[in-house]
Amino acid sequence: MAYLAQSVQPTDVYRKPMIRNYLVTAFRNFLRHRSFTFLNVTGLTLGMIASVLILQYVKYERSYDAFHSQANDIYRVQYNQWQNGKLRFECAAAVPAVGPALKNNFPEVKRFTRLFPVGGVMTYDSPERGQIAFQEEKMQLADSSVFAIFDFKLLQGDPVHSLEGPNKIVISQRAARKYFASEDPIGKIIRMDGRENYEVTGIFEDVPENSHIKFDFLLSYQTLDNKTRNDSQTSWGWYDFNTYVLLEPGTDVTTLQAKWDNYLERERGEEWKKNNNKQEFLLQPLLGIHLHATLLQESEPDERGNGDSVYALTFIALFILVIAWINYINLATARSLDRANEVGVRKVMGAQKQQLVYQFLAESFMLNLVATVLALAAVRAVWPFFSELSGRNIPMAFMGESNFWILLVGLFVLGTVLSGFYPAVILSSFKPVAVLKGKIARVTHGNMLRKSLVIFQFAASVVLISGSIVVYQQLNYMRQQDLGVDIHRTLVFRAPGVRDSLYEQRVASFKTEALRVPGVSSMSGATSIPGDEIFWANSIRRLTGGSGSGISGYTVGIDHDYIPAFGLTLAAGRNFDREHTDDKKSIILNQAMVEALDFESSAAAIGQPVIQGDTFQIVGVLENFHQMSLKEAVTPLVFRFTPEHARFYVFKVNEANYSNVLAGLENPWKEIFPGNPIEYFFLDEYFNRQYESDRLFSQTFTLFTALAIFIACLGLFGLASFMTLQRTKEIGIRKVLGSSVSGVVILLSRGFVQLVLIANLLAWPLAWYIMDQWLSGFPYHIDINPLLFVVAGGVVVLIAFLSVSLQTIRAARANPAKSLKYE
Repeated sequence: MAYLAQSVQPTDVYRKPMIRNYLVTAFRNFLRHRSFTFLNVTGLTLGMIASVLILQYVKYERSYDAFHSQANDIYRVQYNQWQNGKLRFECAAAVPAVGPALKNNFPEVKRFTRLFPVGGVMTYDSPERGQIAFQEEKMQLADSSVFAIFDFKLLQGDPVHSLEGPNKIVISQRAARKYFASEDPIGKIIRMDGRENYEVTGIFEDVPENSHIKFDFLLSYQTLDNKTRNDSQTSWGWYDFNTYVLLEPGTDVTTLQAKWDNYLERERGEEWKKNNNKQEFLLQPLLGIHLHATLLQESEPDERGNGDSVYALTFIALFILVIAWINYINLATARSLDRANEVGVRKVMGAQKQQLVYQFLAESFMLNLVATVLALAAVRAVWPFFSELSGRNIPMAFMGESNFWILLVGLFVLGTVLSGFYPAVILSSFKPVAVLKGKIARVTHGNMLRKSLVIFQFAASVVLISGSIVVYQQLNYMRQQDLGVDIHRTLVFRAPGVRDSLYEQRVASFKTEALRVPGVSSMSGATSIPGDEIFWANSIRRLTGGSGSGISGYTVGIDHDYIPAFGLTLAAGRNFDREHTDDKKSIILNQAMVEALDFESSAAAIGQPVIQGDTFQIVGVLENFHQMSLKEAVTPLVFRFTPEHARFYVFKVNEANYSNVLAGLENPWKEIFPGNPIEYFFLDEYFNRQYESDRLFSQTFTLFTALAIFIACLGLFGLASFMTLQRTKEIGIRKVLGSSVSGVVILLSRGFVQLVLIANLLAWPLAWYIMDQWLSGFPYHIDINPLLFVVAGGVVVLIAFLSVSLQTIRAARANPAKSLKYE
């Protein structure tokens, strides 16, 4: 008997025909039940599309700076300043003395480099094309070791010596094309602000998009040393230097940080005690910078990543995939009654449970394969749209990388097994005798599991809808909140970089001409404007009274017209006044700075002397306004009268046709400031760019939330199909006994609505907790209205009811004779 039992087992000879038979049978079954096939393929395809796109976005966000071969050993020095026992600020830029101190005192530090941001008008006098001039902002002064630490590829020039010595410059491929066209730039002279000549000593490959710091020009650091008499090497107070260190492989960073802290306490402790402050320099991993770029003076503030957003989208991607697989399970088990007889006949004919499992897994394999192929085509088609939606230029080359195909194949295999295994086990477990005798009228396998999965799907849907509403409301709140400063109808020019000894007279002449342009009501100049991060920072302290310690004061240089132009309100004192000749010795503070300096009131500060390098008298106090977005708290500010240092010219415009104003300003600009290109923008757009990443996240979050809910509804439709099939005879009997269509629909829908209501009760506290935690990261935020949870829950209940109604109405309207005639 053992021999016979062994002899009937399939051998390798039969396996290929059996596999072919599984696939052919599955294909015929799909054609026979086209509606179920369509729903399954739709759900799985949408799940794959959404998940692949999101996971590629997540991969791109996490890929920032990973192209550097030594990325794991590179750290940026974060600068925190404590004053009077309080953390005053956290800054991405450190002081210049930190790099040498680390390198010279700790063998774990292999190299260091510093990057100091600058900007200006770059000019090249081409023998063939004449003078080429552009206003440039993506420029950095850099130590010569920058190419030894980072993998910014130098295409021409010596990576060791190209930035040695003063007035050397290395440019990107993009800059080389822009200024030199087909000429060889090496050895050529490019001029900055019409004053300084730089020799081009190298060309580097354009900095990749997924770099947290971007530049087109690297200027030799020695140039700065010569200007500052070496202060750019030794200063412990000037913090504008992004400092990076390369550690020896295997360095214990925690131990090094502790040793470094002890060194600072030993070397700097006495000075800290004297000034009642403390400096803290933390080693921040390079690979964590982009997703956690929340510090002052980040290199690319407009491209900051958001780790919370990335994690949220990762959750949505996984959730969408899971509900797509759950939907397959629900839709497959919904057809269990239809397939019960098939299973019974197969078992009577000798099919074993293992073979049936293979059959149903083959169906899962084919459906997931079709979904994967369709998803791949769709992902390729919508990739540009998704890149635009996410605000990231995600390269199409990602689809050609091995990681992409590993992800795709992994999702396909995982989907095949997870979505196919449970239905295969359930369907193959039917007893043939019970099935063929018609005693399997009600299948209860996994009924509780299916209901639990539906509750999970819709609880998550309520959380996602609530989250979308809160994100939208918070973004709207920040954009519509009164800033305390008028940024509307404001045109801004970047001030000339090329200046001569007659510059101040030129500015006066231009202002006269500008105010003659129809539509221009005022013109003012400033070193910073609202929405522009302030880099001018000096310690400020009271001459008498207060704590006696210095406060880091972010300073704005303005002229007489700045305060009225922006509609700022004086809480006490006066504006800088043309009638006062001592405004160079006067200073204006905002209320936040008055509080930081421990004045009793704004009025009490007027007339008091303060020291900020020199001694100044406080002549005015401004009410607080938002220099930056509402994502940041109001910063203590200092205003000095320095019109000659203006970096921006601000025009208040009362003319709707801005093109006429621009045309009217263009001619006097070219005549009065020759060699300076016009670069302009509108201040409201410039200010609101700070919310752009939040807006894009809101769009992306809402889109994929809608997609997740849609796929979840397919699952509910599957469960509705399952329940109505089980209750076909009951529906027929109820209709024969007089039940109306609406009564039957309510009867069948009640159970599903109950599941969704349970999902609401579970989701509301979870949604409140998650969104409360998210909002706590904003210094100014909305209060969560409990009504929004009711709205989100109501939307989900309505969607669920409509999804169920599609199936229940059809069942309720069916002719009862068809369901009862075989009785």
